[in-house]
Amino acid sequence: MLTEEEIKSFLSRKNTAEAGIKRVEFPSLQPVKGFNKISTGMSHLEDVQIELSVELGQASLKVKEVLGLAPGSVIKLNKTIGDEVEVIMNQQRFARGEVIVINDNFGVRIVSVNHSYHFKLTEGLT
Repeated sequence: MLTEEEIKSFLSRKNTAEAGIKRVEFPSLQPVKGFNKISTGMSHLEDVQIELSVELGQASLKVKEVLGLAPGSVIKLNKTIGDEVEVIMNQQRFARGEVIVINDNFGVRIVSVNHSYHFKLTEGLT
C-alpha cells in the first residue's frame, strides 16, 4: 500500500517518462505443433444433458386481465390442435414439432430439424 507522500509524488509527475511507462511488445503467436487439426467424435458428449423447451403458443393480455388470473383460470393461446410448435434448445430454435398425447402426458413429435443449427453443433467434429 502506498503512503500519502508516495501518492502525491506519483501524481505530481508531469512527464510519462518519469512515471516509468514503457511500450510493451509481445512476441508474435505461433500455432502449437501437433494441435492444428484435432479430430474427435461426438461419443464423449453422449451423456451431456441438454434442456429442451417447447413453446405451445402465445397470448396477449391486458394488465387488468393478468391481475385477475387465479388458480383454474384458462389462457387462450394462438395455436390450435395440429399446429406446429417450436422446439427450443439453448434459446435457439432447433426444430419444429407437433404436440401429441401419450398416456395423459404431452409429447412432441419432431417434424423438421433446423439443419443450420445442427451443423453448428457438429462443426469441427468428425
